[in-house]
Amino acid sequence: MPTNPSTPTDRSVPGDGIVLHARDWGGDGPPVVLLHGLASNCRIWDGVAPLLARAGFRVLALDQRGHGESDQPADGYGFETVGRDLEAALGALGIARPVLAGHSWGGNVALQYAADRDADAVAGLALVDGGFIEISAWQGMTREKAREQLAPPRFAVPLQDWLEQAGRWIPPGVDHRNGWVRDFLRAGVEVDTRGVARARFHFDNHMQVVEAMYDQRPSQLYAKVTCPVLICPAGSDEFAAAKRSAIDLAASRLPDTRVTWFEDTMHDIPLQRPEALAAELTGFAREVADGG
Repeated sequence: MPTNPSTPTDRSVPGDGIVLHARDWGGDGPPVVLLHGLASNCRIWDGVAPLLARAGFRVLALDQRGHGESDQPADGYGFETVGRDLEAALGALGIARPVLAGHSWGGNVALQYAADRDADAVAGLALVDGGFIEISAWQGMTREKAREQLAPPRFAVPLQDWLEQAGRWIPPGVDHRNGWVRDFLRAGVEVDTRGVARARFHFDNHMQVVEAMYDQRPSQLYAKVTCPVLICPAGSDEFAAAKRSAIDLAASRLPDTRVTWFEDTMHDIPLQRPEALAAELTGFAREVADGG
């Protein structure tokens, strides 16, 4: 475990029959576990995690199966298996009753994990522009449309070209060329001997996650969650208006729920607003640790 909470240790931990990569920020306080979104990786939390560690929490960011430096099997991308990965990793690290913070698909993973386990398995849930996403409920959505709209781009370009192109989807105000943001982008691709970059998370595996998300019904899971919940939606992306009814439904069915909108913010809140997100998570985790 790192002695300096701003210097993480990269370690291997067991999943459900695979090996996962974890970025361990150390700390001796209540645990906070960070889950990234689809086709992302644990480095997206590099701007948030050290602030949480310095605030006194035990902080861990996990690469979910197929992502970042974790093993990538050809199957097992449904919520049940991904939940068993998380359970195995937490058990190996001796982490009990964490606050689970999940971004995008990671929020859906966190929600399913809490709903499927005993009441004392999770101290609190932080759903960062995710977890309330119910794809099948979108107006006019079918499985075929979901597969088409959520399919990842295919690319094979020199690494430097890809890093520059990535700036097109990075949120405004974020420098994608330097520091931990560049490290996050680099962790999302695999590079061959010719220097050509391709998506780290393979297309067929990505589509397994899309299928699992289409079949998941968050609205039916809310009643099974017993811990406090923080919802942090982004308020300035193209889906902001459509989110509101879904978030209202989640807030009405989840216990002890609070909603903090991140206005003037795009979907990737950990990239665009790491300090503000860390402050929100710190306040929530402290309240949960103090019993509300």
